[in-house]
Amino acid sequence: MSAARLLICADDYGYSPRYNLGILEAAETAAIDAAGAMVHRPWCDPAPLLGSGVEVGLHLEPGVAAAAVAVRAQADRFERLFGSRPAFIDGHHHCHARAPLEAPVTELAAELGVRVRAIDGEHRTRLRAAGVSTPDRLIGRLSTAEPLVPREIAHVEGGGDPVEGWTEWMVHPGHADPGAGSSFDTEREQDLAELLRLARDEVLRGWRGLSAGR
Repeated sequence: MSAARLLICADDYGYSPRYNLGILEAAETAAIDAAGAMVHRPWCDPAPLLGSGVEVGLHLEPGVAAAAVAVRAQADRFERLFGSRPAFIDGHHHCHARAPLEAPVTELAAELGVRVRAIDGEHRTRLRAAGVSTPDRLIGRLSTAEPLVPREIAHVEGGGDPVEGWTEWMVHPGHADPGAGSSFDTEREQDLAELLRLARDEVLRGWRGLSAGR
């Protein structure tokens, strides 16, 4: 295990204008380190996200074409929109970690030299066996049944030491948009408020490797 490191990554940029606003607010206040873009959504405007200074990756969605074609098409569109390859690849509802997308995602990531979000230990082992970089653990909620603040974050905020290795915290900041059709809508307001609060915590900032100037 390497020294403790925390990466806070916001999913779903492009899903909704209201969700975008929340992600950008989190980025501009240094509450997140990265954001995943849904490149086939009409609200995926690259300029504000690029201007925010956070790392930008591809938040893959299932496609109607063959899996390999769908993955390549979204990666190509990302490069056209953002002017560079994605810094990382993950997937909406973790679609990137299941058949039929897992194999082409792993192949593309190895080719591009970019990391992939591992959703569990078995997935992490397969990625690393293919030479693909991935964090040591993933934390964060996908439903309201899970705690708003992961125990690893609460432990550090309460005075404990950060867990060793590279931790990715998956978050969904945003402003509620009932018309977006997301089952995780009003919860985005909760995520945003908590991220803005925690952004002021100097211990968490140190875990993330942020300087005093950001």
